[in-house]
Amino acid sequence: MDKISKKRILLLITNAYAATNFIHSGLIKPLAQEYEVYILSDLINSSELEKINSHFGIITFKLTTPVPLESWYIRQLRRLEKVIFFAFFQVDTQKIKNQQNSCLYIFFINSILKLIHSLGLSKTLLQFLRRQIISVTQKNSTLDDLTHYQFSGVISSSPLDVRENTIVNFLKQKSISSLAVIISWDNLTSKGIINADHDHVFVWNEFMAAEYLRFYAVFKTVQSKIHITGIPRFDIYFQPNSIDSLCFREKYQILSSNKIILFATSAFIHSPNQADIVQHLTEYVSEKENLTLIIRCHAGDDCEKYKKFESLTFIRIWHPERSNIPDLNVLQDLAEMLKNCDLCIQVASTIRLEAAACNKPVISIAYDGNVDLPFKRSVKRLYAYSHQLPLNELAIDHMVFNKKELFDSLDDSLSHSSLKFALNKGKLRRFIHHTSPDATSSTIKSIRKWLG
Repeated sequence: MDKISKKRILLLITNAYAATNFIHSGLIKPLAQEYEVYILSDLINSSELEKINSHFGIITFKLTTPVPLESWYIRQLRRLEKVIFFAFFQVDTQKIKNQQNSCLYIFFINSILKLIHSLGLSKTLLQFLRRQIISVTQKNSTLDDLTHYQFSGVISSSPLDVRENTIVNFLKQKSISSLAVIISWDNLTSKGIINADHDHVFVWNEFMAAEYLRFYAVFKTVQSKIHITGIPRFDIYFQPNSIDSLCFREKYQILSSNKIILFATSAFIHSPNQADIVQHLTEYVSEKENLTLIIRCHAGDDCEKYKKFESLTFIRIWHPERSNIPDLNVLQDLAEMLKNCDLCIQVASTIRLEAAACNKPVISIAYDGNVDLPFKRSVKRLYAYSHQLPLNELAIDHMVFNKKELFDSLDDSLSHSSLKFALNKGKLRRFIHHTSPDATSSTIKSIRKWLG
């Protein structure tokens, strides 16, 4: 396709996880081959974009237009909007998060909500607040230069970010169509409201589609077309291995006779005592023969806590690169670990789905190491979040609530892995939609339908 015939689109990237979804997944490559892509981002600088273009063999362009800031007024409107929204829909995630607030704050908020509810104003206030936020954010002179590019459409990769809403709302006044790609399975029940009327919305699965329709039916102006596309960054789990077992073991200096346990940590803020879990795992592995433990540190974890384990010969520790966006090979590295491990241990993260997609036994940590934290601060609360509840019912993993259960589950999983997890992919289809490497092509097809 000649460059001159390509439609010009604007891609907004203001979140590292969204960058992974669009860029690291490889979705950016067919997108740039078919369209002239301009990126507006406060994460990706010019040198990083050069690396991206070189890595994928594409040409994309970076705009110098600054990402608009959220005003104090809009921030207060959104805070009130979020409180009313979660209370109106009785979202489990927010009920749990609210427990972490002070008693005075909880009393104050509950008093306001009860008053609003008693007056029958919840829905009316939600509609008013959203209209007001959209109306105010439509007017932003710092975005005037975007009108010169004559975009056919704008893609919001993090549509619950009000800064991206501001750009979408501004361009909507210029009759430029918009597409929202929901970053993750938890966003609709944890991040508040999308304060922009998108023409099309892409979601992972039927659960998210149902959530979107339920929540946004309240706003009668929202008539978005919903597309269930699957998860482009999961395609790599269904593709041929980029590295064989022998090369992987050479890379991490693991004996061919050893079984591999992968522990993918979570963000420190969610689970602060993961070093205790690593200590328990080292106790287990040290008493066994032919086992290697790989610790894959989350970008939001405190990796310094694992330094004391580095001298142990049976441990390998993987550290994330510290930058605005992850290393371009981060998904390949993760896929290599998941495909070559014999067992994956995780803490209430998307790894729960990713390991199961690779047909690996999954142990889910549901205890707080050597301490008993109250539920409102315990890792147990994470499995009670709205997006996790349907997955809990599938029982694709083994949840452990103490050290003994962890050891028992390790014994069981390491000896029966191939038989126990053979049906995971069929179960997972409800969550990831595709159990073949088709999410990227599905997404591109839906983008074509959007732009015509």
